[in-house]
Amino acid sequence: MITIIIPVLNEEKTIGKCLENIIELPGQKELIVVDGGSLDHTVEIASRYAKVISSPKGRAKQMNSGAKAAKGDILWFVHSDSKLHQNSISEIENTIAQKYIGGCFKLYFYDFDTRFMRFVATTSNLRAKYLKLIFGDQGIFMSRDTFEKLRGFQDMELMEDWDFSRRIHRLGMMRMINKKIGTSARRFQRDGQLKTLLKMHKIKVLYLLGTPSEKLNKIYREVR
Repeated sequence: MITIIIPVLNEEKTIGKCLENIIELPGQKELIVVDGGSLDHTVEIASRYAKVISSPKGRAKQMNSGAKAAKGDILWFVHSDSKLHQNSISEIENTIAQKYIGGCFKLYFYDFDTRFMRFVATTSNLRAKYLKLIFGDQGIFMSRDTFEKLRGFQDMELMEDWDFSRRIHRLGMMRMINKKIGTSARRFQRDGQLKTLLKMHKIKVLYLLGTPSEKLNKIYREVR
């Protein structure tokens, strides 16, 4: 069985559609939403569709809490603004059956289809495939055994997905499934396409230079 884990914080605008999408996916699944202290109607909405648990705020903490509560032997981490392909669950099961330790999906932006955003999606997929750097919006999944060997996500305020991706690739082969996962471009729409991309690259460079994740998260959350 696959356990789908969704960390949330004040996501009332996206969580309902996300969960409706997931429930329609064929295949055996467990659905866990991990709330980090939402002040809106996120928990109320999520409770209609999924098991909801509480956790200290922070995506890494929330995902680790979800994994601890999970019953599945495959863990799939999904963002609340994701759109999932109809065959996602069978593709994940086939991937693990083929002795891959985990994998991800090809990214696209479903709500802002510009040439620039298609470029961002393409380069993100190339980065995941050739540089072995999978970010959270690509729907990373793995066997429970693999997750436990890595002791979960590092307790970081940001870049926990980068750190996890680097560590998991040392354990075995990962597969990029030839099916798409959609994510929202809301941050690009709000702050500007080029400006947002440059900020993302700035954060990556600062991370490589050893900047603390707390400071990186502050930069990431800035609205200008």
